[in-house]
Amino acid sequence: MQRRTFLKQVSGTGLAAGSLLPGRLGAAGRQASMQGLAEIGMVVAHGSHAQAVWADTMNPSPGRMRTTGMVITKVWSFRPDFAAGFAERFPGVEAVRNLEDLVGTVDGVYIDAMPAISLYHLMARPFLLAGMPTFVNRPFSTSVEKARLIVEAARQGQAPLMSNSTWEFAESVGDLQDKASRMPRILGYAAHNSMSDYYTHGVHGIYYIAAVLREERKKGRGKCLQASYLTPDWRKPPGALSFVHEGRDGGFFYGQLHLQSDMDGQAYLRLFGDRSGDFEGKIPASPGWFRYNTWNAMQLVIQEMILKRTPPEQGDDLLEKATMFLMGFKSALDGRGAPVSRKEVEGWEIPPPSLSLKKGRFPSDTAFQHPYTAEELKSLERYLS
Repeated sequence: MQRRTFLKQVSGTGLAAGSLLPGRLGAAGRQASMQGLAEIGMVVAHGSHAQAVWADTMNPSPGRMRTTGMVITKVWSFRPDFAAGFAERFPGVEAVRNLEDLVGTVDGVYIDAMPAISLYHLMARPFLLAGMPTFVNRPFSTSVEKARLIVEAARQGQAPLMSNSTWEFAESVGDLQDKASRMPRILGYAAHNSMSDYYTHGVHGIYYIAAVLREERKKGRGKCLQASYLTPDWRKPPGALSFVHEGRDGGFFYGQLHLQSDMDGQAYLRLFGDRSGDFEGKIPASPGWFRYNTWNAMQLVIQEMILKRTPPEQGDDLLEKATMFLMGFKSALDGRGAPVSRKEVEGWEIPPPSLSLKKGRFPSDTAFQHPYTAEELKSLERYLS
């Protein structure tokens, strides 16, 4: 049975994550050795969360608890030695030779190769056109145009698509979404996010804000129109972004995101209302069982997308987050903190992680310590094309 056919049958049964028990999927043609787990293919490179975080919960070592109904079975990297090292670290994972070896052979795919983010639209394309559930790690794309190509490929292939921050599935997001829905007016907000650099982790704060306002945008308030980013250096904290959002009846409201480290909270947001009240939400600095109530929460949403073929967001939501991120980056890179509108990021692109973007030892993220060379990116683009 083809994997895509199998997924359609499973989604039609309404199979819940809690029912992924050994033997339950045997009648559908799955191998008993996989114990009924959704099989995942990883596209990875240095800086990937797949190796540093997610694989430990999907392919737990002996003695560790399994916390998802997914298992990584295949991995591919443009640098074969990286894929081989991944497979060696997590027994049962096969390092495949070609990217297309993942198409139709797994139930879902993670695109998590930060050094090649400028080519995510090409990396994701074969999976999306094949209708495969696909997760693209943040910040999704280096340009609005390439982000649209990813969304369009998902539409053409009728493939479920996600690109999210772990912050988006924290309890405080759902709570603030509910409270925002009952606010007659949103007058503004103040937020903060703990980060190392804007490119790889400042984006979490932007996605946190976008998630809180997601349902409000569908009602005609909350779309981001403009951003400015004041910082001495985007490669490290501190810094502050100001956003202008569309309000109801042609009005506006403003928000600010402080990017810092060592704050009393991973993320925080306070919505300002009229006299009906303000509301706030927070991801604590030292939450109990952090791996389970943040990282693992998103894993379970990805699993649900794969089994039910229903993503938590639509293409417009993904493009909103990408646009907010790019407006802020353009403000810091080109405008020295000057406001940047949505129109101004059309046709503009940020470079992928590279040594030329480094200043001293910053950014410190692994993607910037081991980036792809210009020659590697050209070779990879030819391969993907």
